[in-house]
Amino acid sequence: MIKKTAILLLITLLLVDIGYSFLQHYHTPFDGDMAAGIVPADDVKPILDSPLGLKIFKENTTYPNPNKFFSHWAFYQYFNSVPLFLQNFTNPINSAYLSCALAKTIIQVLLIFLLALSISGSIFKFKFLLAAILITPLFQTNGYSGYMGIIDPSTTYTFFYALPTLLILIYFAPLFLKHFYGFELKGIKYLKYLWIPLALIASLSGPLNPGISLVVSLLIFLHHFSQNFNNSDSKSRITRLKSVIHNIPGEYCFYLIPICAFSLYSLFLGRYDSVDSSSKIPLWVLYSRLPEGIFYTFMQKLGFPVLFIILIINTLIIHYKLKTPEGKKILNTFKWIGLFTLIYLLLLPLGGYRDYRPYILRYDTIIPITLSLMFIFGKTTLYILNNFSIRQRYQYLPLLILVLFIFINSDKPKFDKNSCERNAISQIASSSEPIVKIDNSCTVLSWTIIENPQESELKTQLLKRWRIIDDDKLYYQKPPVAGSGSRNNYRGVE
Repeated sequence: MIKKTAILLLITLLLVDIGYSFLQHYHTPFDGDMAAGIVPADDVKPILDSPLGLKIFKENTTYPNPNKFFSHWAFYQYFNSVPLFLQNFTNPINSAYLSCALAKTIIQVLLIFLLALSISGSIFKFKFLLAAILITPLFQTNGYSGYMGIIDPSTTYTFFYALPTLLILIYFAPLFLKHFYGFELKGIKYLKYLWIPLALIASLSGPLNPGISLVVSLLIFLHHFSQNFNNSDSKSRITRLKSVIHNIPGEYCFYLIPICAFSLYSLFLGRYDSVDSSSKIPLWVLYSRLPEGIFYTFMQKLGFPVLFIILIINTLIIHYKLKTPEGKKILNTFKWIGLFTLIYLLLLPLGGYRDYRPYILRYDTIIPITLSLMFIFGKTTLYILNNFSIRQRYQYLPLLILVLFIFINSDKPKFDKNSCERNAISQIASSSEPIVKIDNSCTVLSWTIIENPQESELKTQLLKRWRIIDDDKLYYQKPPVAGSGSRNNYRGVE
């Protein structure tokens, strides 16, 4: 009876938190790249026309993001259908904001599900629910989102960072679950062959996936190589090397070869990106900024330091008090995650410079690191709670509750973030003028204030597509600058 009550309580807490996140997402403004990806803009059309980027070679041309088709396609398809469907139940403006909130919430729930599954090794059992409760507060919508956010305030960037990361987690899940829990998909013999097209989709989605896949694959190979090398009895180095490579399980090769091949192809396509991300800043300057970026990202707000402190405490507890074979396995996994983090951080400057990421690191580029830390937090905490005595649990719980409270308390509600934009869109919809002057100064489907009406053309095309307006219109928020031409506000997802 007590366990059933606890399960019901955990489910209730999860639903409350998910509902709270949904409301936060619902009250977030549109971002400045939405119109470009949904209408779409002229420089996005070539991406949608060439799923594998072959247009580059057939027509000897270049265009933005040739290796990110599936993110663009998912974004385009979703926002050309879901808002219109939701208009069967609500008005057009609400349907657009609801579509954004729904997409973000679904991705967030799926990420929590995969993390909880990886932490607990079970589905919908008590320890699965407990794992989900442990990591859910770490998903910051406001609070520390500018440093450790997973679901981007920008809906566009959510489709290019969080969603592709979700695909990578799904791809590597069978290998992880088999290694940690001995889990296999029994009775579904041919299901694993679906992972081959998944490898292609994941590799041509978002800017981070090829790098993540190659680093993870390298570490998996190194793990098995070192393990087999130490267990080999052969005295000949060449024979020993052949034996080591031969003894790598075939199933690992089945998963790693496609994702590595497609990732390399994605990186190759990226060389033909018409958006020059290399900039004129020398590579050594980018690397010199890396330490400052690490400090600024991980130490400026309370979120990461608190997470680091509890991870250190958990590690010391396991090392000195709970060093069972399972405990050693957890600590060893922690070491591999540390190695992944180091390699990943050292590779980031190779991705080039962005003016909105002056110190290389930002919450979106470190999503795989943040998720890894969440996993280790959940895994070590759950292991400690399962292996501590009742007395020890009572001593540990206040610390755990304090950590969770810090994250819950930081993620305070902001349910008026898009009210200004909503009012502006309503004003555009209700106006009979072909060029509407907006009364307020908040951004409207843009990264910046729109001073020239021509800059709003793509935005109003989107509003018309969503049935928010019926006629062709333009808008501006300040008197147009005489003689000024239209400038492109498309930030681009890179």
